[in-house]
Amino acid sequence: MRMLLFLSLLFLSLVYARAAFLATKSFVTVRHSSASESKLKAHSVVVGKIILDKYGPPNGDDGSGVTIGGGGPQAAWGAAASLAVRDYLSNVAEKSKINDGGNAKDFILSNPKHQVTFLAPVGTKNWTPSMTEQLSQLLPPMINVVLVPSADHITPTINIWHDENENVRWLPVDGSFENIGADGLWQNRPSSKDILSAIQDSNGNDDIILHAIVESGSKPTGQGLDALPFFDDKLMSRVSAAGVEPIVFADDVSGKVSCEDSLAVTTAIRKIRQAFCRARACVKETNGNSLFVVSPDRPCYEGMTSKTNFAIDEGGNEENNEFEMIIRDGGNGSFTNEMKMPAATLRTVDKTPVNPTGAGNAFSAAYVVCRGSGSSPKEAASIATAVGAVVCEYEHLPPWSLEVVERIAEAACEVQLL
Repeated sequence: MRMLLFLSLLFLSLVYARAAFLATKSFVTVRHSSASESKLKAHSVVVGKIILDKYGPPNGDDGSGVTIGGGGPQAAWGAAASLAVRDYLSNVAEKSKINDGGNAKDFILSNPKHQVTFLAPVGTKNWTPSMTEQLSQLLPPMINVVLVPSADHITPTINIWHDENENVRWLPVDGSFENIGADGLWQNRPSSKDILSAIQDSNGNDDIILHAIVESGSKPTGQGLDALPFFDDKLMSRVSAAGVEPIVFADDVSGKVSCEDSLAVTTAIRKIRQAFCRARACVKETNGNSLFVVSPDRPCYEGMTSKTNFAIDEGGNEENNEFEMIIRDGGNGSFTNEMKMPAATLRTVDKTPVNPTGAGNAFSAAYVVCRGSGSSPKEAASIATAVGAVVCEYEHLPPWSLEVVERIAEAACEVQLL
């Protein structure tokens, strides 16, 4: 059975590799001559939030207790998974380093070709050592986890559940989104200094890929100060690819993001991009090429583009500074101006998500780190789509195993062929 799976994957990955190669002919890559070369030099940094999830509505209890979520762990997992899957497909296509037994598992799961670091703030008023251990067990072992603590705050806690239409519903617990919680904790944590410290062991020639989940809108949690690292020239001069996943909530009834929030998101992203391009323009040691990726969900994107003054590229449209926007569209897949990527088929009993929470975060980080380290848009989108789909197939984050990597690889091949 395993041999049949291997042969099937081998055939699909060869087709996949050819499709990815052809895609590079029609899409511009960041700066690298090949993905295999770039993977040896890159260091991906994922900056996200941690929220303690109590599953079930406020007046109920599903008995599962508190789990660690918030989007940040899912994004970090997605980044690591996407790189492992790309390595897996590459080596299957080369008919090397993949075989039965422990060698394949050790090679794929424990020997990444570039580093992945996850940074997130935690309030130590309610964060415990056992939670740190739980987080380490959730994430792949090659991820360097850097928690930025604050003794003055609590780590936000929410009741989270899905309604009859599978929409995510949540309510904060005990002032978790007031100043004692997220509104205070998420202000400039982690800072640019924290991120620079986390990458200090990287070779000065390494490409730093920075992806961040950024609170957005007219009244963002943390007052929008979680975006401050993007305005530090010292940090951003090290970053060759930057990704922003803006977080803003649509109206429950209309499903639309308000005009006020849409304008605030557009303005914030434009300023972040301008700061990034300015910092990269000062880089003398390289040709200064860079990539800036925004990954909103569809309601956020439609709100942003409904404005006649929509122009994120303003002030930062130089030849060597690429800009991409990839829109997350849930069960419909994702799309850009040049392509549409269908969703992968879920391997659940009824083909519907077990738990879609965090799948979009995993998708965004996966896309950014793949693009930033040499993948074409189509290759990055197919892998990211597969990562998001497999996250949906589990109640919480998938286990880190060769079987899961193979499952993501199959899903990536599927969407490439659709």
